[in-house]
Amino acid sequence: MLNRSLVTVRVVARPPGAARAVSGRAIFAVLALAGLVAACAAPTPGPMQLKVTQQQQLVPPANDTLPVSLRVEREEVLQDVLSAVGDETYSCRRSGPTLSWTPTGAEATLVDQARNSVGTVMPNRMFNAYDGSYVIGRLVGDEPVTPGALPWQRLATRFNTGERTGEGRFARTTSIQRVLTSGGLPPDPVCGQEGLSLFVPYSATYLFYRAADPSAVAPSPADAAAAPPLNAASAVE
Repeated sequence: MLNRSLVTVRVVARPPGAARAVSGRAIFAVLALAGLVAACAAPTPGPMQLKVTQQQQLVPPANDTLPVSLRVEREEVLQDVLSAVGDETYSCRRSGPTLSWTPTGAEATLVDQARNSVGTVMPNRMFNAYDGSYVIGRLVGDEPVTPGALPWQRLATRFNTGERTGEGRFARTTSIQRVLTSGGLPPDPVCGQEGLSLFVPYSATYLFYRAADPSAVAPSPADAAAAPPLNAASAVE
């Protein structure tokens, strides 16, 4: 079981929507810490958990092996596999007499198989590519697959655009799967001061799909070039 004393979470007081800068040094520290946690406490991967090739590259699960609620339509094809590392954010909010950490979205960097930063994950399930395209997702599937980590998810596109109509990395995205999650959950669901913000390190793999051309055959994610893990845990709204 993960020793939560090894995982650093940050609690800060800031106005909603205030910007937060993350340095490269801070990201490196998160990756190093995740590697230490994995070395000490990583469980034996199960059938729904990560698979690693001989080159230690992360191989996403095939679409038809996922829980039904996470599967994309057969008319969709895989177009991109990106890794993400960052924070899952929470706000301490009141519900009746109880104060609890309420999820407010992710703040993470998206990285491709060549380890190039290509975009960001933002709250409200928004994915921004550095080429100017972006996509906003709507949650349609949510499953707690990885113990002690954020649930795996399927998002349907509710809005997307590019620099010009139909152009850009995310311009044709129709569905997104979040899989192979690590971290991202608060140490305790209960909080003590209303208005505080909590940042919990997480990592995940995101699979981006588009509508298939009439003659196209959907590839398996296992056959697509997957992004290398951004932490030694090989990986988490």
